Amino acid sequence: MTRTNFRSVSIAHDHDKPALSLSKGQKAFNSLIKQIEKRRRRLRAWETVTPTFQQQYVNELLPLEQTSTTLQIRMVHCLDRAYEQRELTKAERRKMAIVIANLAGDLIDEDEDEGKVMKAIYDKYSPTNYDSQIAAQVDGMKSMLETALGVNLGDDLDLSSPEDLLQRAQAHIQQSQAEWAAKNAEREVRSAKRKKSPKQQATEAREQERLAQISLSIREV
Repeated sequence: MTRTNFRSVSIAHDHDKPALSLSKGQKAFNSLIKQIEKRRRRLRAWETVTPTFQQQYVNELLPLEQTSTTLQIRMVHCLDRAYEQRELTKAERRKMAIVIANLAGDLIDEDEDEGKVMKAIYDKYSPTNYDSQIAAQVDGMKSMLETALGVNLGDDLDLSSPEDLLQRAQAHIQQSQAEWAAKNAEREVRSAKRKKSPKQQATEAREQERLAQISLSIREV
């Protein structure tokens, strides 16, 4: 990353007029310069520590996460076998089924090799099928997005893929933004000779902010 070096500029006292102090505006300017320098030092510190942190993550934390996933998978298999023991009561089996389903559900997307096995175990102990549950969640997200965007995202969506839904919603947002920009350009041309009223300006600003917020929300999801 290329970084531009800046030199701080501040307002000094006039040595020819020592009796005169800096004005309120000059003091505010110098205060802002100090704040900028403080944030630059903090940014440089972050830039220095980030590569170290990334290296530690790869060398230390990532192996621990992989070990944790492996151990959780083993636990699911152990609990799956233990569930069949005759010594367990019905209440104990119900509690164990909840634990197994929760653990297996969290591991479906964590481990590529064991994902299908974890899904099968989840379906065995959960009252609802995993794929059906995901489809219901995606369908609920679809309804929410259609209401927020005021559009129909279609009935041909893959309800097993939240990514497909979000990509289509993002495409609609981009299309809406393009249409809004085109209409706004046309209005600008028509109203070039007359000044917009504050009400028109406020309405356009609210619409632009609404689209930007929805687009940001989609990206965050």
